[in-house]
Amino acid sequence: MRLVADNSKDAAREIARLYDVRLSFDALSGLTALLQPTKFRHRTFIQEVGERTNSLAFVAKGLIRQYKPDEELDIVEDICHEGEMLICTESLISQQPSELSIQTLEPTILYEMDYQELKELANKLPEIHELLCKMLEGCIIKQAVRQHRMDKHPMERYLDLLHEDSEIVRRTPLRYVASYLRMAPETLSRVRNKINRNENSNS
Repeated sequence: MRLVADNSKDAAREIARLYDVRLSFDALSGLTALLQPTKFRHRTFIQEVGERTNSLAFVAKGLIRQYKPDEELDIVEDICHEGEMLICTESLISQQPSELSIQTLEPTILYEMDYQELKELANKLPEIHELLCKMLEGCIIKQAVRQHRMDKHPMERYLDLLHEDSEIVRRTPLRYVASYLRMAPETLSRVRNKINRNENSNS
């Protein structure tokens, strides 16, 4: 685990860099003022089913899953780690009770900001408006890419994720990675074993 922001100003700069938005002094100061650091222990619920999402957050450190609880196997919808944004779009935008729970998988540090306050700032400053639009666009694109991945063969799904974000594969428990890729843990184990055998035979 690494810490990618030591304070709210660092987090504001990292968010701007993540979405390739150049912030003026006023915009950086305004965004910094909104960001509030919060620490969570391992296996802590940030949000539970039925709660409304009122904020979004920059992950300065840690690993987090968003999932639909299920009696047999939780359905993981998203996994994020440091350097990324934690956004529960389905409740944030609709302001309806969420169908998802959000739980840390490692000790985590977030820089959270209230969504309504961010929108108010976006109405005053065009750079923040651009930033907010890019945040929401990023969520839509991420979901579309993930949906496209589900049409592929299980091995392709795993290799795509390994190529796009090896941190998820390396740090997340196998059963959650399997759920995220919409396959049984046994299927993922077979896929990983086959890849390892192929790598060993080619070495």
